[in-house]
Amino acid sequence: MADTMTEEKDMNYSRALITILKGVVDKRTQPDIWNIIKDNQPRMEEYVAQIGLLLYVDDNAGYAYVKQNDDENLPRLVPRHQLSYGLSILLVQLRKSLGDFDASNGDSILVLSLEDIKLRLKPFYPAATNETKFDNEVNRHIKKAVEMGFLSEVYGQADAYEVRELIRSFVTADWLQKFNERLQDYLDFGSRNAEEPSEENTLEF
Repeated sequence: MADTMTEEKDMNYSRALITILKGVVDKRTQPDIWNIIKDNQPRMEEYVAQIGLLLYVDDNAGYAYVKQNDDENLPRLVPRHQLSYGLSILLVQLRKSLGDFDASNGDSILVLSLEDIKLRLKPFYPAATNETKFDNEVNRHIKKAVEMGFLSEVYGQADAYEVRELIRSFVTADWLQKFNERLQDYLDFGSRNAEEPSEENTLEF
């Protein structure tokens, strides 16, 4: 019986470890995995450190993930994700909206409607942009932001999205500085109304 329980614990540990190596673990949507990570946090930290990774756990916001230890002279295990022009603009606007919201609302959550998001993005697109094309692009970038864990759909509310605390860990002050340094390139790209910017004008995580 003891051996069976040990095997089950080891299997659960392995399942949680594999899950977090694949991406972000959210306490709200993955409570079982979250609890296993919390119960085994020192063990996991030691394991991922052996392969040049850092385990990041935010108890208040309720998410955890692993990131590359840039000080290690090792091949990159966690791939960088190239961000398109539109997605970069969206993430910046979400992060700024969250910062502005914090200043006046304390611990409340920030919920934006689809129309709110469109209003924030509109100035970064050419005035002559076809509305249907603009709507399709915004919807595509929102879907990607949901997949990345930066937005979540609000249950019971159509076209409403919660801006998740996770975005603070990725859209950092350093990342925003890089964005601001390239802002004119982004605006030039937007004025050309091209499908995608050149690779040197994109940002990444």
